[in-house]
Amino acid sequence: MEQMAAWLQAETDGMSHAEVERGLRARGFDLMLMMYQAWLDVLSERERNEAERMAKQPGEQVRSWRRQVETDFGRAHLDRLGHKYPGQDATFPLDRRLNLPDELYSLEVRQHVALEAQRSSWQEVVETVGRCSGAHVPKRQAQELAQRAAQDFDAFYEQRMAPANDVLSSRAAEVASCDSKGVTMLESGLREETRKEAQEAKTEAVRGDPMAPKKLRKHDKRMAIVTANWEQERHPRTAADVLANLDRKPGEKKPKGPRPQNKRVSASVEKSQAQGISEMFDEMQRRNPMGERPNVVLVDGEEHQIEQVKQQAESRGMSIWIILDLIHVIHYLWMAANALCGKDATRTETWVRIFLERLLTTRACYVAAAIRCQATRMKLSEEDRKPVDKCCDYLLKYQDHLHYAQYLAEGFPIATGVIEGACRHLVQDRMGITGARWDVVGAEAVLRLRAIRCSGDWDEYWALHERLEFSRNHGSAAA
Repeated sequence: MEQMAAWLQAETDGMSHAEVERGLRARGFDLMLMMYQAWLDVLSERERNEAERMAKQPGEQVRSWRRQVETDFGRAHLDRLGHKYPGQDATFPLDRRLNLPDELYSLEVRQHVALEAQRSSWQEVVETVGRCSGAHVPKRQAQELAQRAAQDFDAFYEQRMAPANDVLSSRAAEVASCDSKGVTMLESGLREETRKEAQEAKTEAVRGDPMAPKKLRKHDKRMAIVTANWEQERHPRTAADVLANLDRKPGEKKPKGPRPQNKRVSASVEKSQAQGISEMFDEMQRRNPMGERPNVVLVDGEEHQIEQVKQQAESRGMSIWIILDLIHVIHYLWMAANALCGKDATRTETWVRIFLERLLTTRACYVAAAIRCQATRMKLSEEDRKPVDKCCDYLLKYQDHLHYAQYLAEGFPIATGVIEGACRHLVQDRMGITGARWDVVGAEAVLRLRAIRCSGDWDEYWALHERLEFSRNHGSAAA
């Protein structure tokens, strides 16, 4: 500290404030490392003094062992006593007392790496940790630290009770939603069928113009199952309210409705869609065990997804509302409108508004019949009529999940904005950065870390992780 004060007094004339900040930061890490090392030295001396006063057990050998510890302040060392018995590995009581991991890096460095790994590429993780702390972590070790940091994800959520801050009424809806998002993988990380397709595509590839537009690669992704659970107060609305919200002009404020509360998101490339949806239902039951709140599941129309949702509800004896996302339905209405109204933008927009209002107030089969009647009256050709039939087939196929008038009266959400946002923020923003290619283990670790942070559970999770590390590293005696 005296050296830092002397440096400030004697060597900072003419320096900018940024140069002084950088100088103090570097010297600050040095000072903190010295204090940390001095603390370790005191513990070592105290352990030696205690050992001298204690009698040895028969066959026990005690000697000093030195180990390195990479801390947030830099590299320190610890001289501690190892107790060894014939035929057994040495034990280190001071390591156990301090909850030091077997590896070089401290748990605080592991946390620092885990937090950075959620946001940036591995190279940027290494650079940021080196710039913002006194620790030095190479890229491969950073990946391993992130994987170890994520290993207690399942244990954490299995032991959690219902949200402690749940202050919503019993009438609030218990809401869940699921979707999938592709993650670009290394060939070794692809599922077997996709890997075979990728290998076939590679053998058939023809080299050509290097500047020509590249064909879309279809066989380098593995689907991550993304789920979300939350509670939301009911908000009864009318069709006019929904249309007014969709008609908002740029800059107009959106009417404020109830916000999702106690949101938990999750994503996995390791688990199948069935496993992800099963865990989503586990979370619904954990939060709403007596079924006092209505269970609402928002879906996007993927057939296998809806079948999995129905199977889970049936196997658990749960009563649920399955609601098809309104935005996906509007897309099909626009397809039909473009076929029926040609290139007239005003007529097309008016048509969509009229039939959307009908869909929000009456049954989907009636809306489909009206659209087909109009196409018949216009005597569209078979080719021109295809988008119309596609829209009507969609409405009829999912009509059991398009009772929007009832959903609005009950005050349920009818759009999948939460899960769409999770797919973008939780998966795409990190996993889809330029040049990223993942193996299953690395992708799973980063998705778990991002899910914990996005769900607001980081501090609670890390406290559990440190306790479980204590047990793993130092055995039942530590537990």
